[in-house]
Amino acid sequence: MSANASPEVIAINRARMAGGPPVEYVEADLFAWRPAARYDLVFMSFWLSHVPDARFAAFWSTVEAAVAPGGVAYVIDSAHEPTSTARDHPWPDADAGVVTRKLDDGRTYRIVKIFHEAGPLNARLATVGFDGAIARTARYFVHGPARPAAAAP
Repeated sequence: MSANASPEVIAINRARMAGGPPVEYVEADLFAWRPAARYDLVFMSFWLSHVPDARFAAFWSTVEAAVAPGGVAYVIDSAHEPTSTARDHPWPDADAGVVTRKLDDGRTYRIVKIFHEAGPLNARLATVGFDGAIARTARYFVHGPARPAAAAP
């Protein structure tokens, strides 16, 4: 299953997956959506950094409802790294919670962007009932599993 709020992204993925294994697509606001099933793996790719601090606990409640017993949520996201910024984007403040993004057509948007560090993220996950083993790579990423604490090995 793939959940996304963007019909354009879903259409691109459908085209790329044509002829491949079956995928169920759900167009949804992940802050309002509740899973109809539970999954062995819930994968977040460059998404957690866009979850506002005020919605962190509620978001992880949704993740917990989606993770099957013995399952895991896996997170990969951006680390705050000076060499990873696009050349025409200002260097973001690690603690601002909002960054400016400029599109190729010149339009700019302010978006939620929380740069998580592994240790504090694991500690915060513990407060919402997850056992996180998030780590940082040498430069660009934070990544790792998070299991509901009751199911953690």
